[in-house]
Amino acid sequence: MTISFGETFDRVQECFKEQSVVHSLVPKLESITIIRDIKGKIRLFLEPLKDSPIEETEIADLNICLSSKLEKYYGEDIWLPEGEKDGYQALIDTIKAERVFASWDEESGSPRWYILERHIAKQAWTDKKVGKPPWKEKQVYEKHKPAIVSFFSFKGGVGRTSTLVATALTLARNGHRVAIVDLDLEAPGLATIFSPDNPDKSDKSDKPGVIDYLLEKKIQEDDWKLRTHIIPINDVKLLGDNGETLQLLPAGTVDDNYLEKLARLDFQNLVNGELQSTMVDMLKELNNAAKPLDFILMDARAGFHDIGGLAIANLSHGVVIFGTQSRQSWAGLTHVIRHLASPGVDDRLPLIFVHSMAPAIGISGRETELTEFREQAYDLFKEKYYYRNENVPNSTDKDQPFYPIVVPYQESLRGDIALFSRNSTPEESDRLSALVNIMTNPHYQGIAEKLCDLFKREFKNVDKLKP
Repeated sequence: MTISFGETFDRVQECFKEQSVVHSLVPKLESITIIRDIKGKIRLFLEPLKDSPIEETEIADLNICLSSKLEKYYGEDIWLPEGEKDGYQALIDTIKAERVFASWDEESGSPRWYILERHIAKQAWTDKKVGKPPWKEKQVYEKHKPAIVSFFSFKGGVGRTSTLVATALTLARNGHRVAIVDLDLEAPGLATIFSPDNPDKSDKSDKPGVIDYLLEKKIQEDDWKLRTHIIPINDVKLLGDNGETLQLLPAGTVDDNYLEKLARLDFQNLVNGELQSTMVDMLKELNNAAKPLDFILMDARAGFHDIGGLAIANLSHGVVIFGTQSRQSWAGLTHVIRHLASPGVDDRLPLIFVHSMAPAIGISGRETELTEFREQAYDLFKEKYYYRNENVPNSTDKDQPFYPIVVPYQESLRGDIALFSRNSTPEESDRLSALVNIMTNPHYQGIAEKLCDLFKREFKNVDKLKP
């Protein structure tokens, strides 16, 4: 029976449990590094203890075992330190710098086990370290810089984008200056919420956005200005009399060239890996162009997408995670929550967990689902977000990230959401007013209030926010 990708690490360990290897080779090793290449094939780097030379026969026996256990997954390479051999020391230095301690075998003592994964994509999701956003958290808490917050869902169709817009409206009506950014480049939608799909045909101008920045900036450099492509949203029907203008950076115009742009963006990320640094520059330029800002809310693509991974783990000061009471949702969220649990509690990314698409008040089974979701969320965070030696907070602590904010299903938000006047009739005015009322109700206000609490911004009485 052939083996699979997921069995390869176990098969390597089996070889080091073979009696001949245990007695002859294992006592001589300080560490074993399993290297899995971009095709999934396995190679090894062995570090011997000082004054413990490894014999060729021992490597030959290990080679035979690996070939048998790994079959076609064996890359037929076992590397050992070889002094100052030309070009070889650089390889060893790279392995040591990039490998990760294998936590699944941390009690094995000596030799120590390490893993080195080689990818051409998904680094944002597979990297064990949570990165640093464009500016420090201290600057956010002292109100010198805006808090960057990503809205992420593992599955699509859970109301992520509409909730981001509702949160932005609530914050803006509360007097906060907010920019919203559409990072869902494969399925952009923020711009169409605030304007018609087919604007005045006399307007031939392009509507550049994120995708254009990521491509054009490298070529045109300082000649390409983000400032001229930010769309202000200042309709008093949306923001109220005292609300602040929203600043929108769309994904870009979905025209005949959009797919070509998208294809080149994917390729450039694989070739030079500069996507993260370019996005950092974009956020810095956005802040400079629209400042002073309190929040930058980013709509991240659902699923394990590179840009979504970069957004929540490498660019944000906080993240709003959406889940539904379904097996598919929980399966993905398990990996997401584990990925966001950085090594130290003080470094852990601030997180708001949303129970999305929950049954509305009065719907049969509502309380049962809410209870089950809370309990499952607590179990997930206890296992993946906290650590074995930590004191896990009580499950009823509403200030903790595992305690979900409930956003019930809203039939009126299903399908297209048009936050603009399609005509000048009283009926249209009533429709828009009713929509704003729904999107600034207490359910969505709860997310806005929690963000203000996390990042030390004032949140006024909810009654003052009504249209």
